[in-house]
Amino acid sequence: MSEAGKAYERALSFLEKRDRTESEVKDRLLKAGFSEEAAGEALERLREAGLVNDEDYAARYTDSLMTKGRGKLRIAAEMRKKGLSGELIRNTLEDRNPDADERARALAAAGREWALIPEGADRRKAAMKVSRKLVSLGYTYEAIGEVMSELMKDDGNQAGDA
Repeated sequence: MSEAGKAYERALSFLEKRDRTESEVKDRLLKAGFSEEAAGEALERLREAGLVNDEDYAARYTDSLMTKGRGKLRIAAEMRKKGLSGELIRNTLEDRNPDADERARALAAAGREWALIPEGADRRKAAMKVSRKLVSLGYTYEAIGEVMSELMKDDGNQAGDA
């Protein structure tokens, strides 16, 4: 069997465990000692067989991270780590993550965090804590600002209603 054939078989063995990007497959093959040429040929066969497709991977991965409550900045960073191109990341996020969806997910995450704040806690400190959580989840500062304004407004209304 040729080196490219062996590289293809090796790639199949680690694609059995989970989907991977083209970059991840290539890196794994190169680390396993295969030549650039053999890794490239194996990747081409995998593409032709539909076993690696960065566009499909990016869409599924974005959906998965959005379901876990991640914001677009965090999703983009995770996708860069997977070796996806900046253009593919931008296009995928534009297609699958409209700003309204991003804001709704940020509001849901903030609401969950806000609910954990004990009664009588300093609301300014609580708001800062919730904001930091949203930053760590990868939401944009614009979305965080809108969500926090809404949360603080709602919190003020509830306090006034009591």
